[in-house]
Amino acid sequence: MINRYRKYLELLDVRLGHMFEKQAPFIKCKEGCAYCCKEGEYPLSELEYVNLMMYYDTLPNDTKGTINNNIDNLLKSNRQKFYECPFLINNTCSVYPARPLLCRSFGLISFMNDGRPKMPFCVEFGLNYADVCDKESHTLTKCATDGTEPKAYNIDRRTLRNKEIEELFDIYFGEDKALVEWLREDNSETL
Repeated sequence: MINRYRKYLELLDVRLGHMFEKQAPFIKCKEGCAYCCKEGEYPLSELEYVNLMMYYDTLPNDTKGTINNNIDNLLKSNRQKFYECPFLINNTCSVYPARPLLCRSFGLISFMNDGRPKMPFCVEFGLNYADVCDKESHTLTKCATDGTEPKAYNIDRRTLRNKEIEELFDIYFGEDKALVEWLREDNSETL
């Protein structure tokens, strides 16, 4: 099933890549930014977690050691929300090829449950869409200087991992939990 899931990720990355290209005038993401990895819950499905940990197993021992220290510190802190991703090392994702769906789509405007556009939180830091967004109302105010229009996409996690996707790729995403919950469950014998 992991190979079928990874095939889905390849196709999804192409689709998301086109979205990011179309929105390039508004995207400030670059290597080393990592605001999106510094404070979150990082919800992911069981399939996403298994894929992530399978990739983790292929990492060099020194990288695994750093991640293990980060995980230990996170678990000792007892935090449930708003923690730094333990896979972040020197402002770089150590598991980037296996990152969860949330991480792959972060940075673009998506839709909230009520259909309104949902800005990425990095707009508050003057990053993605900050040049065309009113920070108080979180509404888009204008186009880019080249005329490119800011656009919201239907890329929330429910859409990216729905029943149709599961059937099409013959995969099952399984239960959803925050990353810290998966890690706590995996490490319960050693706590």
